[in-house]
Amino acid sequence: MSQRQTEMKLMAMEPSDTMPPEQTRDYKGRIRTWKGLVLLCLIVGGAAAIITACTISANDKAAINQARYENKSEARRRIKDGLNDDGVIISDDGQVGNPKKYPDMGCELPDYQSKNGQIFAVSKNGTEVPVGIKGVNWFGMETGVNWFGMETGLAIPFGLWENMDNGTSVYEIAAFLARNKFNSVRLPVCIKNILNDVAPDKSLINMNTNRAINITSYVTTIQSIVKALGYRHITVMISLHTLDPKTSGGAWYSEALGVTEDDFLEAVDILTKNLCDSEYWNILGLDLKNEPADCSWGGATPDWQVGATKIGNHMLDGCPNWMAFVEGIAGSGTITLNGEENTYYDWWGAGMQNAGAYPIDLNIESKLVWAPHYYNTGVSPAWYLYGGGTQGEEGALGDYVELSDEDLKYNIEKTMDAMFGYLRESSSYAMVMGEFAGLYSKDKHPMLTTKRSTDFTIQIMIEKGYAGAYMWSLNPESAYQFNPADTYGHFTEGLLEDDWLTPNQVFMEGIGALDAIENLTLFPCFPQEIEE
Repeated sequence: MSQRQTEMKLMAMEPSDTMPPEQTRDYKGRIRTWKGLVLLCLIVGGAAAIITACTISANDKAAINQARYENKSEARRRIKDGLNDDGVIISDDGQVGNPKKYPDMGCELPDYQSKNGQIFAVSKNGTEVPVGIKGVNWFGMETGVNWFGMETGLAIPFGLWENMDNGTSVYEIAAFLARNKFNSVRLPVCIKNILNDVAPDKSLINMNTNRAINITSYVTTIQSIVKALGYRHITVMISLHTLDPKTSGGAWYSEALGVTEDDFLEAVDILTKNLCDSEYWNILGLDLKNEPADCSWGGATPDWQVGATKIGNHMLDGCPNWMAFVEGIAGSGTITLNGEENTYYDWWGAGMQNAGAYPIDLNIESKLVWAPHYYNTGVSPAWYLYGGGTQGEEGALGDYVELSDEDLKYNIEKTMDAMFGYLRESSSYAMVMGEFAGLYSKDKHPMLTTKRSTDFTIQIMIEKGYAGAYMWSLNPESAYQFNPADTYGHFTEGLLEDDWLTPNQVFMEGIGALDAIENLTLFPCFPQEIEE
C-alpha cells in the first residue's frame, strides 16, 4: 500500500536497535517551538488583560469625571447656606439634585384640622400630630409683567431660571427651606390663570435643571411644585391671591376684572378636583382670598363674612381634608396708646374686629384658620410705630421720632390685638400669620425701627401662642415704599439675595426666631394603608 509523503518521511526516521539512545538535544527544535507558543500566549493574554484593565480604568475615570461634573453642576445652583443636605437625589443618569420625577412618598392625605389654637395633621387611624408653622411666601404664579407694552402672565414662581450668573431650581429651594427648618410655603395663585389653565412663561424656568417640573399647564405646574416640596415634607398653603395677573381685586369677584362669583368657585373646584388626593398629601388648604380690602365684615356688599363662608364650604365640599385660611379686611378703628386715643387703619388683610360678632360658619368643624397680615414701616410708616412726625403727600413721615424697644413692642402688641389678636383668646381656631415682615436688613432708620417692628411681631406671636406664620417673602424682588420713614421710593429685599443663590444672612437670623414656635417640626407622612 502506498503511503503519503509525510508517513514515508516519518518511517525513514524510525531508529534501529543498533543506534545510540535519543537525547534531549535531539528534540531541541520541537521544544523551542513549544516555548515560543507559551510566550506568544502570555503576550496575547497579557495584552488582553492590559486592554481590559485600561478599558476599566478609562470607564472608571469617565465615571469619576462625570460624577465630578454633576456634583459641580449641583453645587452651582445650590443655595449657599453652608448646611449639609442628607436627602440628595441621584438619578439613574447620574445627575445630582435634578430628578426626572420625585418618588412616590406613599403618604395618605391627612385630615388637617385647626383646634385648640394649633394645627393638627390627623391620620385615618386617628393619630393626631400638632405642627407649628415656620412658613415663607414664594410669589410669581399670581402676577404678570409688562413686556414691551404687552401684559403677560408669568404663571410660575420666580427664581427658577438657573444660569451661569443667577437663579436656581425648585429642588434647591425646597432643600434650602428644609435645611433651615421652614416647613410650609404659601403659594399665591391667580384665578384667571386657574380658569384658563395658563401655561407658564418658559423663559422663566430652566427645564434642564428642573426636569421634574411639568409646565404643560397652570395646574400641572402647581402639581409638580407641590410634589417637589412634599419630598422635603414641606406643606403648601395655596393663596387665592389675585383675580387677574395685573390686578389683585379687593373682593372675590369683580365686574371690572371680568370675574364673577361663579368663576371664583369654579377655580376652587379645579383645585380640589386636581389636588385633593394622596399624591398631593402636603396641601394644607386654601387662603380663601388675599387682602379682601374692598369688603365689609358683616355689613354692606361685598360682605367678607358671607364670601368666606361660601368659599370655605365650597372648598370643603370638594376636599374635606383641607383647611380654610381666612384673612381680614382693611378697615379702621380707634385705640388708646399711652393715654391718647387715635384712629388707626388696618394693614390690608388684618381687619378682623367684627369676626367675633359675625363668625365664619363652616359645615365641618375644626377647619377655619385665622390668617391675618401685619407689616412693618417699609410698607407704611404707621403713626403708632413712631413717637411723632408729619405725614407727607405720598405717605412719608417727616421729622419722625423713633420709639424705645419697650414702647414700640407695646404699640405693636396692642394694635395686633385690636385688629385680630383678640381672636387668639376668644376662639379655639389656630392663628397663623399669612404675611408679615418686609424690609429688614436694609433698614436705614438710625434705631432700626423697621427691623425691630418685625422682631417684636415675632416675639408677640410666640408669647401669644400663635400656631405659626408665613414671612414675606422668599423673593428678592419683594418691593417696599419707605426706607426710612421720611423717604418714599422703591426698595427691595427678600430672604434670598438678588442672585437667588445667597441667603440674606441678617434676615435669616431674624426669621430664625420663629424656630421657637410651639411644635415646630416637619409635617408627618402617614403611610398609606394597603387595602386587602
